[in-house]
Amino acid sequence: MRNLLLLSLLSLFFCMMSCGSLISAPNLVQQTPDIINRPTTTVLPKQSNAELAKGTWLKTDSENTIEVNLEENTPVVVKDPKDPSLESQYVLPKNTKVTLPENTYIQTLNPSTVQIEASTEVVLPPGTEIKITRVNWYAILFYILLTGGVAWYYIQGRNEDKDQDGFVDEKKTNSKT
Repeated sequence: MRNLLLLSLLSLFFCMMSCGSLISAPNLVQQTPDIINRPTTTVLPKQSNAELAKGTWLKTDSENTIEVNLEENTPVVVKDPKDPSLESQYVLPKNTKVTLPENTYIQTLNPSTVQIEASTEVVLPPGTEIKITRVNWYAILFYILLTGGVAWYYIQGRNEDKDQDGFVDEKKTNSKT
């Protein structure tokens, strides 16, 4: 009974100590910021949004056709399929719908936001700040030792009361006088 009371008081003491800001328990997982020194290739775990800078070159996909509207009158040169040396020049009017062929390079005029699908391989440039998650093995060892110590103390205390009367048994000594 005395051990249970002592354990309860000790638990209450630690509970009250945890409310104070002077002592804090170690975290099991720590996140620390880090900066990349060289270009690093990685795979995005989930869908993300990214900002494309002005002047970024893009290449059209071979699987999807892309239709665009012309922003201004655009001069074009059309070659004759039978005789490539024959060329004709035309001007396509503004707002004409054009289907871009596959593997066409396009350059952005303004910064724009794009959506990147999950499992896409990307290259992070130097100077990118990332957060690294590390497991604090010292905290795990601390908690294991704390739990083991409390269990050992509880087991040691149970062995002292062999007749289960709630009092610690005294060792009997045989003395010859």
